[in-house]
Amino acid sequence: MNEDAIISTKETEQKIRDFETALEQLSEDIREYYPKAVLLFGSLARWLAGIKADRPPNDMDILVVGNMSPFKVERKDYGVPMQLNRLPVDQTVAIAKSLRYDTKVAALSKLYSKNVMKQHSIDVIAACLMLGPEYNEFGIEQIEIDGIIDKRDYSVYRALVGQDWWQRLVAYAQERRGPWKRFSDRIVLNDNFEG
Repeated sequence: MNEDAIISTKETEQKIRDFETALEQLSEDIREYYPKAVLLFGSLARWLAGIKADRPPNDMDILVVGNMSPFKVERKDYGVPMQLNRLPVDQTVAIAKSLRYDTKVAALSKLYSKNVMKQHSIDVIAACLMLGPEYNEFGIEQIEIDGIIDKRDYSVYRALVGQDWWQRLVAYAQERRGPWKRFSDRIVLNDNFEG
């Protein structure tokens, strides 16, 4: 192993330790805002799950599911680049409900129309996190970067807070019932997610 490779490996190991320290601190800091769930996703989640890439992660992508805006967390410097995305609880549950009950065409059109309106894909990413590795089979297309299909798995995540609540929501979203069973579920008052 040459000297450049050794330095690169040491730098990468230090970078990952810095990310892990930042994740621990963020997990503590965010609890005062009572989020339902806080998820790490993206390149760092894949790296920590053992899915190595050509280069180490550049930042940490965080999804906060909660109704309070975590002002202190948004302003704090954790020593590493971070992209904090927030979805209100009702919007997150609505995505799960759409995945569960809407036709695939209707669910996809809702997801992608929000993507176009907000100029951000966090709703689509949340759906990928809920559906798991089968999100392509549902019809969610991979993102293209410069005309090349991105083959990274967008369903990999690590729950930092609210693992139990998130797992119940994922199970709810993944149980495809369709529009007809939504009607029967509504009759027996069983069509809402009771997180």
